[in-house]
Amino acid sequence: MTTTTNRQHQSRNSTNKKDMLVESVRILSNITSRDIEKSYNIENNQDTEAYYSNRYGWTLRKTIR
Repeated sequence: MTTTTNRQHQSRNSTNKKDMLVESVRILSNITSRDIEKSYNIENNQDTEAYYSNRYGWTLRKTIR
């Protein structure tokens, strides 16, 4: 392979890894949100989201619009 082809391949791999990471975080956030909602018996979850902070960990908060 030429150097240009190698760079393009590495660039695509890097983009794919970033996309996979974003998707993984989104899935984990949704799972965590559902788990918190179940533990507090929250019926209406349309205006809530799971949020992670280094200081407090995972919490459930109102959606900021």
